[in-house]
Amino acid sequence: MKYGAKRFALLIFLVAFVFRLAVVWETGLFRGLPGRTEVERIAHSVVAYGEYGNPYTLHTGATAHSTPVYPLFLAGLFALFGTGVLTEIVRTTITCAISALRCALVPLFALDAGLDPRTAALAAGLSVFYIPALETEVRGTTDGAWLALVLIAVIWASLRIWRSRSWQSRTSWWFFALCGFAALLDSSILPLIGGLLMAGAIACPVGFRKRYLRQVLFLSLSIFLFLLPWAVRNHFTLNKLIWTKSNFGLEFWMSNGPERAFDLATNMGDPYLHPSHSVQEARLVQDLGEVRYNQQKMEEAMAWVRANPGEFLHLTFERIVAWWFPPGPNFAVQAAKICLSLLAFAGLAFLFRTQPLAAWLFLLTWITYPDVYYVLQWSSRYRFPMEWQLLMCGSVPLAIAYGTLTGHFKKTA
Repeated sequence: MKYGAKRFALLIFLVAFVFRLAVVWETGLFRGLPGRTEVERIAHSVVAYGEYGNPYTLHTGATAHSTPVYPLFLAGLFALFGTGVLTEIVRTTITCAISALRCALVPLFALDAGLDPRTAALAAGLSVFYIPALETEVRGTTDGAWLALVLIAVIWASLRIWRSRSWQSRTSWWFFALCGFAALLDSSILPLIGGLLMAGAIACPVGFRKRYLRQVLFLSLSIFLFLLPWAVRNHFTLNKLIWTKSNFGLEFWMSNGPERAFDLATNMGDPYLHPSHSVQEARLVQDLGEVRYNQQKMEEAMAWVRANPGEFLHLTFERIVAWWFPPGPNFAVQAAKICLSLLAFAGLAFLFRTQPLAAWLFLLTWITYPDVYYVLQWSSRYRFPMEWQLLMCGSVPLAIAYGTLTGHFKKTA
């Protein structure tokens, strides 16, 4: 990597960091008090009661609603700085730094993937000012900023591994550890890791299949070892070996049922649905226990889906459309998001002709990562971790257009 590119990345980091801090200050997000989201409530419970639990409006006991990395990080902040404004200042500053680091890595990844410097610079510039999920990007109400950074690391490492074919000899241990940590941070990345492994098995030459499968075994073992302590803890506290999260039944029920909307904001606006807002539902969690409660909600949702397949398919279609063409607060914002998706599709098609390895990695992400969210209520924070790929692919046709207009375009991405 050239020294000039690293200096440019440092500049992007500083500008992105300052811009996000300015947004935090202007919007007053640092003055918000924790306790609104499930992970914040879990973190508060860890500090106040010494119990990893109580994600809802009432004291409901031990939980596996969220994997432990981010809630325990928040618990550390609450323990050190309390639950007031100082903690919010520290949290927003850390979150802004992590988001700015992702922005700085975008041009370095683009150049390493073989994209044109103009495309890399444009993608970096757009990433500085494009904030699709405000509280996720700058406040850290969820682990989205962390997951976006981990996602770019996994894709970048995969790019280098497949380009060098290091799996034919020996894959570095840190890649296995990275995938294990990613799975423990947020299990939504597991379908992508599975997709990468399956694609590798298909593309691997026959003579190297045995060696490749051995690498797959090591990676799977690493993920298993990272998740094992969490699963064992859940077995002893919840009487069930839960490897990731326990809340899929609740989220599926929230997303699919009578008078449900395609989006999370509308469904969460109903004060009688989610135990984070509904005292009645929280009491039901107390009475049944979290595991049985989620099983019951899953059974109710599946019964509704079987009885109303047309409505379920309609909701699923709306969620797919919303994922790729997100709604916005006004026409201008929505139009900009639609244009970004269209540009990204065009850029991906061009990359298949110029940088097919990077294109395949992007396509695998777009196929595998959103799948679970097509059956769950839509939110901009769910798509946030892969937005950097859309910006990068969307920058390709913009750079081509600029080069064509100025007469300097070269036939590279």
